[in-house]
Amino acid sequence: MAPSPPDVTVVVIVHNDAARLPAAVASVLDQSLAGVEAVVVDDASTDGSGDVARALAAEHPGRVRAVVLPENSGGCGRPRNVGVRHARGAHVMFLDSDDTLDRHACRNMLEAAERTGADVVSGRCVRVFLDGRTGAAKGERAWMPWLYKETAVYRTLADKPELLFDTLSTNKCYRRGFLEEHDLRFREDLHYEDLLFSATVYLAARRIALIPHRVYNWNVAVGGGAPSISNRRGELANVEDRLAIHRQIDALLAAHGDPDLKTAKDVKFLKHDLKLYMSEYALRDAAYRKGFRALLAGYLPALDPAAADRVDPFLRMAAHLVTADDDAALLTVSERIGGKGRIASPLSLRNGRVYWCDRHLDTPEGRRVLDVTSLGLDTRPLASMKLAAHVTGHRAERGAQPAELRGRVVNPLGRIPRGELPGHLEFTSRADAAHTFTVPVRASANRTEVAWTAEFPPAPRTLPIGVRDTLWNVRLHLAAGGTDLVCPVLVPAGTAIDLKVPVRPAFALFTTTWLRAYA
Repeated sequence: MAPSPPDVTVVVIVHNDAARLPAAVASVLDQSLAGVEAVVVDDASTDGSGDVARALAAEHPGRVRAVVLPENSGGCGRPRNVGVRHARGAHVMFLDSDDTLDRHACRNMLEAAERTGADVVSGRCVRVFLDGRTGAAKGERAWMPWLYKETAVYRTLADKPELLFDTLSTNKCYRRGFLEEHDLRFREDLHYEDLLFSATVYLAARRIALIPHRVYNWNVAVGGGAPSISNRRGELANVEDRLAIHRQIDALLAAHGDPDLKTAKDVKFLKHDLKLYMSEYALRDAAYRKGFRALLAGYLPALDPAAADRVDPFLRMAAHLVTADDDAALLTVSERIGGKGRIASPLSLRNGRVYWCDRHLDTPEGRRVLDVTSLGLDTRPLASMKLAAHVTGHRAERGAQPAELRGRVVNPLGRIPRGELPGHLEFTSRADAAHTFTVPVRASANRTEVAWTAEFPPAPRTLPIGVRDTLWNVRLHLAAGGTDLVCPVLVPAGTAIDLKVPVRPAFALFTTTWLRAYA
């Protein structure tokens, strides 16, 4: 007698991830629901992942099957599609080889599917941040937690357009008959195939269920290894693929004929997709930024103008400045979006209104978008302005000539008194905050900025007693009209600064990226 088909087939995709594949498959085999099988699809790995998959299948006959593709597809779409074709379960889930399922994921999702009759059930995904070197967990953050506060059932996507914010395919359980009936498959020629697949699923589903239970552990290595394809936002090809997928979704929604869904999707694009790129825009070189602006300027006009009024003002501002091709202003907006509210623009005061910059104010729309009067930046205490000290240049030590570090701090609305300002750089060990030292700076403020310079006289490179090699946080202190301004020192993206100073590891920080210095 042939064995009964499983309740759930979990399609596990892998490419060159032999070390982590067993843990992913183990999370399937350890499910509290008995009727679960794993179909492992190896995308033509070169590190032995296919052999690991075959060994797991041999070790667990009837519960694990292995499929090895003859040629690498370059993405997730094809291996997932192949996995669905090999699925025997009444329901299908997807798992990446570097992630794991919660032990009760299949049980909770199957129970919800059977109870509600839903074509697709979606559960809570949790991003687990791992040390890239040791693999130890460093923290967790739920993915779109506001969608998963309680159990909910929706008849159509129109009942909950905000579902478009969660376009992951991996935290969901699909009725296999539903996938086959509507011929639902992943795009195989573009990355971000999840976005289009999920939108198509939502539109086709006759019932969608959400459960608050944790179902998927999305493991994110911090500071180790190459980023995944979808996280390579520093590559313009990545931007092109994302926009190509969004255009496909736009066409899908246009054919569906519900303009409210299109607006909801555009809100999602601004709040999530654009924000991801803009938070890192200041990290990119000039060539990337130019290409990025050109690509986005070709897509943003397709968005519903009403969507911009439903997002953070600085995201609305970013979209406006992209179409205006204003790189300088976008850099300051990027620092605001990615830097927890930091002020990087000198601002402009006109007719009693405060604007983010002094350009693009010749039209009503420009004035509306750039108006930041409501932030109270003209009256907020200077010490709370969240300013930063940007490094603009340096000079290495040459003989008796001291090493030098130069930088600038924006002077918003000229609120920092003009003229010479006392100040110093403060170095604090990241390993032990009790270890600090200071270097005096010369600083001078004008209407729009404060220029500062620090010199490091030649001296033996010795460590203070008790100080180990470490990274140092660097802050600029300025005495500005009775206010002690404390500004983190930031270094331009891709800049490495080699200065010989009395404390040997003091400038290790400056060989890192702007983002790390910022953090």
